[in-house]
Order: sequence, then C-alpha cells, then structure tokens
Amino acid sequence: MAGSGKKWLLGCGLGCGIPLLLIIVLSIGGSVVMMKPFNRAVDTQKELTAAFGERADFVPPVDSLAPDRLASFIGVRKVLVPLCENFTEIGEKFRRMEELEEGGDEPSKAEVFGALGDVMSAAFGIAGNIGRFTQDRNEALLGEGMGLGEYIWIYTLVYNSWLGYEPNLDFESGKGGRYERSEQEIIRQLMRNHVDALNEAGRDDEAAAWLAELEHLERSEGSGVPWADSEVPVATAAALEPYRAELDALYCGATSAFEFSRIRKHGLSITAN
Repeated sequence: MAGSGKKWLLGCGLGCGIPLLLIIVLSIGGSVVMMKPFNRAVDTQKELTAAFGERADFVPPVDSLAPDRLASFIGVRKVLVPLCENFTEIGEKFRRMEELEEGGDEPSKAEVFGALGDVMSAAFGIAGNIGRFTQDRNEALLGEGMGLGEYIWIYTLVYNSWLGYEPNLDFESGKGGRYERSEQEIIRQLMRNHVDALNEAGRDDEAAAWLAELEHLERSEGSGVPWADSEVPVATAAALEPYRAELDALYCGATSAFEFSRIRKHGLSITAN
C-alpha cells in the first residue's frame, strides 16, 4: 500500500529514483505561494540561458577545473547546503513509511495514518523545495558567473567520476541509479566539446583519451557516468585533489536527482527536467 501510494503521489519521478519528471498540480488556495519560487526559478533560468547558452552549449576548456572555476562551483554548493537538510528530512519520511510496510508486525491504524500523513506532507514539501532549490542554484550560478552547463560538467566529474557517487539516487532508499537519457546526452555533448577544445589546443593525446571514453559511454548501457569503469585522467585527479575534503563535504545525495534540472511551467502545472 505504501509503495504504490508513494509512487502515486510522486508520479513516476522521485519514487523511481532515476527519471526526474515531477508534475506538480497546484491547488487554487496554495498556488500563489507555491508558484513564487518556481516563477523566480524560471526568470533566473532565462537569465542563465541568455548569458551562457543552453546546458549542452558549454565548451569545457583545457583548464575547465582551474582553481577559480572550482572556487565558483564550491560557492554554489555552499548556497545549497541548507536545502539538502530539507530534502534529507523528506526522504526519511518516505523511508519510514516503507519500513512500516515491510516490518514484521502489523502496524496499527494510527501508525499507518500517521505515516501516510507524513508522506503526503512530504510530497507537498517536495514541490516548494524543488522550486527553492532551482531558484537558489540559479541565483548562485549567476552570482558566480557560471552557466548550468559548466555546473553539470564540474558536478559530474567531481561527484560521479572522481568521488564515485552514483547519480540520481533513489529518493526513498538512497540507492544509486543512472542518468536519464536526456542527461546522458548533455554530458556526452559536453565531452565532445571538451575533445574539440583539447584538439584545438594541440593536446591530441588528452583529446584521444576523452574521445575513447566518450565512445565507450555511447556503447555502454551503464549509468552514463564518464570514467565509471576506469580511473579519471591524471590531470583531472590532480586538479581536484587539493579540494577533496571540501567538495566531499558539500555533496548531497538527497538532491542528486534534480541537480541539473530546469523548471517548465504549463498553466498551474510545473515540470522539472
């Protein structure tokens, strides 16, 4: 009961962990309040696109992990820390519901309705928190002079490729998943752009290594994470190592399913993808 109810509340998105397609139908009474962060997220999203282009337009230069770019990335991550706590608490409510369902003892009606109430409140909490997360992320990116494409590039290399965190963690169980097809396409295009930049700089050996990894991802049916099956390039690891402790401390598994998302409005419905 709890599992099916949870997935009904979340559509096929966060309950499945991997795809992020969250449709939120707002009630008339709460729509004005709940729409504010989404409206601001859409506005800042337009500013980001105007300044930096679409996500896949970013061309990672040969020094894409230079200290100043990592400092900007860390600045964005610090802004998002408080929201990580909110999503972690929401995830715990879903896990408690699942534990109640799978427990050996038959739960009382009070326990069931109490847990169900927590899940319903958590589901509505997700809506506002995703809006605030996207708004805060976009504003932080604008403040740091960083586009969403560059953020995706650094995030993927830091947290998935180098530190080994799995993408799109299941919101309920915390287990790892894989990038959505659309996300994989963005990551691969960023890799193609990086190969071009390396070739233009005359760094043919590095370009060949990235191209080989790109071709491996295109053949693979895995998670879509670059270098998931091998060590990251020496230059990548060397650039990141001085920041290991700080970057690791700023990771948030509870938000991993919508780190790259954009907000789209359709009347009183909101799509995050």
